Amino acid sequence: MIKHLIMGTAGHVDHGKTALIAALTGIDCDTHKEEKARGITINLGFAHFDPGENISIGIIDVPGHKDFIKTMVAGAYGIDFVLLVIAADSGIMPQTREHFNILQMLGIRQGLVALTKVDIVDEEMAELAKLEILEYLEKTSLKDAPIVPVSAVTGEGIEELKKEIIKIAKQSPAKKAGNVFRMYIDRHFNVKGHGLVVTGSVLNGRVSVGNELHLFPGKGEKVKVRSIQRHGKPVDHVMAGDRAALNISGMKQADFEHGMLLMSHEMPPVEMVDAQIELFDTHAALGTWSYVLFHTGTFYCKARLHLLDKEVLKGNEKGIVQIHLEKPTILMVKDKFIIRNSSNDQTLGGGTVIDNKPLHHKRRTEKLTRNLQQLVDAMFSGENIGGLIRFELEKINAPVPVAYFQDKTELPVEEIEDLISKDAPEGIEMINLSGKHYLITDNYRQHLSERIKTILNEWHKDNLLEPRGLDLKELAGKTGFSSGIELQFLENHLEYMVEKAELKKVGSTWALAGHTVKIDRRTGEQLQWLERTVENFGIQRTAFGELEERAVSEKINKNKLKMLLNYLSQEGKIFFNGEDFIHSAVLDSVRNKLLRELAGKPRGINEKEFRLLIGTSKKTVQLLIGIFIQEGVIEKRTFYIYITDKGRSLIN
Repeated sequence: MIKHLIMGTAGHVDHGKTALIAALTGIDCDTHKEEKARGITINLGFAHFDPGENISIGIIDVPGHKDFIKTMVAGAYGIDFVLLVIAADSGIMPQTREHFNILQMLGIRQGLVALTKVDIVDEEMAELAKLEILEYLEKTSLKDAPIVPVSAVTGEGIEELKKEIIKIAKQSPAKKAGNVFRMYIDRHFNVKGHGLVVTGSVLNGRVSVGNELHLFPGKGEKVKVRSIQRHGKPVDHVMAGDRAALNISGMKQADFEHGMLLMSHEMPPVEMVDAQIELFDTHAALGTWSYVLFHTGTFYCKARLHLLDKEVLKGNEKGIVQIHLEKPTILMVKDKFIIRNSSNDQTLGGGTVIDNKPLHHKRRTEKLTRNLQQLVDAMFSGENIGGLIRFELEKINAPVPVAYFQDKTELPVEEIEDLISKDAPEGIEMINLSGKHYLITDNYRQHLSERIKTILNEWHKDNLLEPRGLDLKELAGKTGFSSGIELQFLENHLEYMVEKAELKKVGSTWALAGHTVKIDRRTGEQLQWLERTVENFGIQRTAFGELEERAVSEKINKNKLKMLLNYLSQEGKIFFNGEDFIHSAVLDSVRNKLLRELAGKPRGINEKEFRLLIGTSKKTVQLLIGIFIQEGVIEKRTFYIYITDKGRSLIN
C-alpha cells in the first residue's frame, strides 16, 4: 500500500524555498505574474515528489513574507513533515522563527533543514550558519533533524536532500483516514471543457469519482465529484495525506469564499469551541477576555477568547479557553489553530480544539476547570479516558451510544466497551438497548429519578383515591421522551427505580413506593353517597351530566366525581368506563338472568329479546353486551348472543 504524505516548506522570505522545490522536482511553484515580477511567493505553490518505494509526497510551498502569514497557515495545515529552509548567508530570520513556531503549534514534529545558497558563502560561514541552526533547534522536536547544505543554482546537495526526504517520509506515520472526508479548498478555478476545479490537502477520509460532498460553511450544498487528479494525473480516488484536485459540479466559482471546505458528512457549523492554547514566549500576556484573529486551515476570522483556568495567560504558558468566533465554521475535536493579535502583525500562539459542542461557560467554577483539565489530560496523554467520556456524557445529559466516542477517544467500539465493563469509571454505567450498548452517568439517573418522583407526586396529590400511577406512555409524555430507544431507556430506568425501592409497579403503571390510598372522613361520606346513588339508578342508562348535577349538592366537582367513580370501579363496587356507570350488584343480577336464559336457548337470543328480558333501553343493552363480552361470559355471532363455557360456570 502506498503511503501518502505532504511535505511543506517553511522559512524567511527570499531564502530560496521556491527555487529549491524547482531543483528537487522540476516544478516552478511561482505561477502568477505578480510573483514573477516581485520575486517572492504570494500564493501557495504545489509540487510533488514520487521517489518510489511505495511513497507519494505532495509538496506545498508557502510564502515567507510576513504579510502572507494567513496563506502560510493555510498551506501548513495538514502537512506531515516540514522542509525548513534557511539561507546560509542570512541565517535564522524573523519569519524563520515565526514559521517554525506555527509549525510546532500545528503539531508538525518531523522534518529536516535545507541550508540553501551555500554556493555564495565560504565554508566557514556555512559552518557558522549550521551551528546557529543546531543551537536554535536544540530544545525542539527537530533537534535531531538532518541539516543538508544545498544550492538550487549549482545542484550541490540536491541528491543528498532527496535521500534525507525519503528517510523522513519512511519514518513519518501515514495519516489515519477516518470515516469523514474533509478537505479545505485552497484554490478554485475553471478549466475549459471541464468546469470548476478545487484543490486542497485531504485531511481525513477518502473520496471517489461519483461521490457527493457537502460544501461548508453555508447551507451544506451538495456537489458531485466528476473527476480527480493527484500530482497532475487522473485517479479514481484520493485519501488522507494526498494533495487533490477535484473537478466538481453543482457550484459556481463565484460561490466560494475563504475558509470553505468539502466534507462527506453533514455537520452543523460552530461559533464557539473549548480549546487548550499556548502562547509563544515572544508575547507578554492575554487577559480574561481578549480579541484575536483565529486561523485554521484556510479559514480565519476575528474571535474573542475567554480564559477559563486563570486570570492571565503569559508567554510560554498553556491555558484552557472558550473561543467565540465572529463567523461560523466547521471544527472538529483535536483540530489545530493559530491565533494572531487583532492588528494582524504578530503571531501569538495557537492551540487545539478539545470540545466542538461545548456549553456556554458564563462563569468560571472550580468544577468546570477540573472537568476541562481532565478532558485535556485524557485527550493529550491518553490517560483518564473515563474522565473524557464522563465529561461528554454530563454535557449531553442523555443515553449516548458507545460508537459516539470512537472519534473522541480514538479507540474502537469493542475497546471502549471492554474498558467500561472491566473497569467502569466512577459514575458511568453501560446499558443494553436494542442490542447496542449505551452509556449514561449516575448524575443523569439521579436527576431523571427526581423528575419522575416529582411528576408522580403531583399525580398522586390530584388522584388520592387512585392506587395506580402513570403508565409508560403517560410518563414519556411528561418527561419528554419519544419513541424507540428513548422509550426503551425510560422503561429501563423505571425498572431501575423499582429495584431501588423508589417506585412500585401497579398493574401496567408505576407509582411512588410509599403511595397508599388515603380516605378521610369527608371523602368516605362522599363515596357512600355516590355508591348509593349509582345503585339507585338501577339498570337504566343515565347520562353522566345528571350524576354531575346531583353531585353538586354534595360539593363534589367534576374532577372529584370522576376520581370517586374510578375508586369505586377499582374496588369492584361499580362499573365505570369514563362516561357510563352501573352498580356491580345490578350487573350481577342482569348477568345471572341473561346467562340462565341463554343456558336454555342453544340457538341464542338477539338484542331485542335481551331488551325485553330485562326491560331496558336499546343503548343500555348494547353497553351490557359489550361488558359481558369483555368479561368472556358471552359471545356474539351476527345478531345473536351465545353463552360461553365461562358463562356456564357462573350460573347459580
